[in-house]
Amino acid sequence: MSTPVVLPDLPAFKVVGYLPTWANNSAGLQFSKLNFVNYAFAIEHADGSVSLTQPTKPLVDLVARGHAAGVRVLLSVGGWNDGHDEAFNALAADPTARAAFATAIDGYMDQYQLDGVDIDWEFPEENVAASFLAMIREVSGRLKPKGRLVTIAGAAFRGGAAGVTSDALPYIDLVNIMAYDGDNGSGHSPYAFAQASLQLWLDKGVPASKAILGIPFYSRPSNTAYSALVGQNAQAADLDQLNDQFYNGIPTVRAKTALALSSAGGIMAWDLSEDAAVTPNSPDVSLVSAIYAAGHPTGTAP
Repeated sequence: MSTPVVLPDLPAFKVVGYLPTWANNSAGLQFSKLNFVNYAFAIEHADGSVSLTQPTKPLVDLVARGHAAGVRVLLSVGGWNDGHDEAFNALAADPTARAAFATAIDGYMDQYQLDGVDIDWEFPEENVAASFLAMIREVSGRLKPKGRLVTIAGAAFRGGAAGVTSDALPYIDLVNIMAYDGDNGSGHSPYAFAQASLQLWLDKGVPASKAILGIPFYSRPSNTAYSALVGQNAQAADLDQLNDQFYNGIPTVRAKTALALSSAGGIMAWDLSEDAAVTPNSPDVSLVSAIYAAGHPTGTAP
């Protein structure tokens, strides 16, 4: 059995970024401005088994780069999957499958020197609350004695969050609140939606220190990457709308980071591969840079 790499203590304000498997490269990430990278996604199955859908070398490289920079790397299991959460429903309800699920995750932790798991069940509704509790308790029981973390991706709407009850919260280290996709237009992820999404989880009893406010790095309705929008128009970085596309530009990202500083435990980004690159002799319009600057105004390390 391997043990986790010893990393720096976590700060009060945390920056979490998801890196999708299809991005396939972590070389360009600004690790010095991050505390967590969640590698998304491994796929759950009804029998409790878990599979990686991409070659493993990008994960090995990500862990090596992350740990060298003092960044924790978690394996995110699940995802949107076109709204199909039948596998989570089945495995969470079956004691044998729950045990297999926790064992499979634990195996990946040891194999790749990962620092924890992020459960991205979209979405555990009220009727599966007992199953969700049993599943998260099982996973936590396997991982936490080894110093690993258990986090979840939390819905921004009440029904999709109803399956996570107050009884489950002690087993969860962070809730990454998906405060985006409010609609396909101007309601995609405005500041007011961030406020409401954060308040939903605070009202459920999540301590502010565990509530991580999510920010999109893409637009609606076309799901265009922020980097592409900035590439189309240099002014896009200072806007929230370009033509018919709605997104979060730097001023809104700074405002949301200030909200997280005052009322939450940090900021989460979906996803890092869609950020604008930082290049020499060019203005820095990276959203990760904007989060870091707003979250560490005194210039202190994350």
